[in-house]
Amino acid sequence: MPNPFRAVLFDLEGTLVDFQWNLQGAARDAKAELHQLGFDVATWEDNYATLRNNAVLLAPQRGVAKRAVIDRIDAIYDRYDQDAASRWSVLPEVKPVLRRLKNEKHIQLGLVSNIGRRAIENALPRLGLADWFDVIITRNDVELLKPNGAGIRNALEKLGVENFAALFVGDSVTDVLGAKDARVQVAIVQGGESAPTPLIAAAPDYLWQSMKELEAVCSAE
Repeated sequence: MPNPFRAVLFDLEGTLVDFQWNLQGAARDAKAELHQLGFDVATWEDNYATLRNNAVLLAPQRGVAKRAVIDRIDAIYDRYDQDAASRWSVLPEVKPVLRRLKNEKHIQLGLVSNIGRRAIENALPRLGLADWFDVIITRNDVELLKPNGAGIRNALEKLGVENFAALFVGDSVTDVLGAKDARVQVAIVQGGESAPTPLIAAAPDYLWQSMKELEAVCSAE
């Protein structure tokens, strides 16, 4: 049967590069900032993405501008981006797989990441990943981060690809939830942010040990 995917979208950290982000530190600092903005965050989950999303959604009820919340939290996350980016290295098999998908199979490629634009624009050329993507969606391009599917939907709209013709490849439960919210199939490459047990419970369409398994899914018989 022919390849079912016209586009493959990727998460960045933990998927294409090794996972280096300080999740606990970012959540701690975000909670402290949100407390200063008047949010009662004591019972909120210690997850950097859901902390930002919750605050954005609740901002109108608190009389706080959404943009003020986004700018204050993203300033914190930018620091954690830069710290992680200083240690990133491209994971094995990533570059050959991207090359074959784009040049041989003529599949459109995209990047949808909760990392900010500044870190991505600085890191991709250094890592040799700058020329592979037809669309890049960063934290700064969306109001709500994954596990919300807004970034994935935005990428598909820019590519002109419908959700049934796209695959999202990530490494975390957040990626699974974001893809499902955008109603696209999702593949997880193990070894990144999330441990195997919660990944299995999240029920991705594909659960891989290696990025190389992507080529078999995208191959025509």
